[in-house]
Amino acid sequence: MVVLANSRKCGGYCLAGKTLDAAGYVGAWVRPVTEVDTDGLPLRRTVCSDGRQAAVLDVVTLEWGRPAPSLHQRENRLMGPAVLERCGRASWDDLPLLADKASSGLWLDGHSSHGGFNDRVPANRLSDLPGSLLLIAVCELVLYRKSGYEGQMKYRADFRIGQRRYNLALTDTVATFWLLTVQSLALASAYVCVSLAVPFRDGFAYKLATAVITRERAGSTK
Repeated sequence: MVVLANSRKCGGYCLAGKTLDAAGYVGAWVRPVTEVDTDGLPLRRTVCSDGRQAAVLDVVTLEWGRPAPSLHQRENRLMGPAVLERCGRASWDDLPLLADKASSGLWLDGHSSHGGFNDRVPANRLSDLPGSLLLIAVCELVLYRKSGYEGQMKYRADFRIGQRRYNLALTDTVATFWLLTVQSLALASAYVCVSLAVPFRDGFAYKLATAVITRERAGSTK
């Protein structure tokens, strides 16, 4: 699997990526899950045998179990007990082969939260969707932080796909680290991995920017 997202999820982490065969052919999206860690994977399940956490664009091998789809998250698949093994790394030049098309938008548009734009899908529409993960080339990307409820810091990603604008919650731990010393950051060229979360108690499933991949990040191991 080539890792295309490693983001925070409740008390744990969410890994996601696309399968690769022995010849390097790009396959389907997959999201490793376990039967017991319902609020995300614990840190130890995201760490490779070399002691470092799997990073975006790392190629890792892992033991797969049975498919475990949940609502629209059809990509979920149980991971076995074996430790992740890092066996390579994708490059910036590989991203056009890994990216998806979103000419009609991110699943279903037209529903916005108070602080976002085109950032959620009604729960009663989720069964119509083919999946919950996309990797998209975006333009006019701006990452920023703002103070939320009771002073809790919120991180957002604002971007366009063609003529469609989106403003999503940013859960990528690396991208939020970029915002520690600046209020906002404009990026000229980037790919964004978007995940559609499980429904929230308000009756909507939210679109999350789970990875922001720049040329500079693609050249590093973090």
